[in-house]
Amino acid sequence: MISPKKICLGLSLLLLTSCYESLDFKQLNEFLVKPVFTLALNYFSIVPSQFISSNGTQQISVTDITDIKGLQDVYITNDIVRLDFNAEIKNELDRGVTITVDFLDRISRLTYSFTAITVESKGLDYIYLEAIDIVAYPDILNTSKVRVKLELENTGVPFNPDDTGEFEFKSSATLFIESSF
Repeated sequence: MISPKKICLGLSLLLLTSCYESLDFKQLNEFLVKPVFTLALNYFSIVPSQFISSNGTQQISVTDITDIKGLQDVYITNDIVRLDFNAEIKNELDRGVTITVDFLDRISRLTYSFTAITVESKGLDYIYLEAIDIVAYPDILNTSKVRVKLELENTGVPFNPDDTGEFEFKSSATLFIESSF
């Protein structure tokens, strides 16, 4: 058995002769965290019969407004550097559709308007992406609603209410954050 004196002597020798480097806490101030979060915004599916009003007239536009959460979080809002708006669209309808997407604040004032999206008839896998630099558009951080307006191409031919084709819209926002300690 090794005596306690020899163990203490060995540990003391090891501690006295080991190398060390002074701690540099300034490195912590230079550390940058860059998380990425994705928020679901809108999802809806519309069939031709939903474009026909209760009195039988065909509507050429439909609007959906959705409340969103996430951009109001004070802890991340100040650190968001970029926002990417993503949309996936499937148009099985027999006419083209123009989609207008707007971000609104809590009292429905416009904070950002995206480029209009035009999807041709039978466009089954349309993908749209728009990146927004927060420095150039800081008002976007006040967004609390998303308004999506669909406008049908006017072909002069009424919709067949029994048509089974559908229009499907999915959107999300990807937030790029940069934060230091």
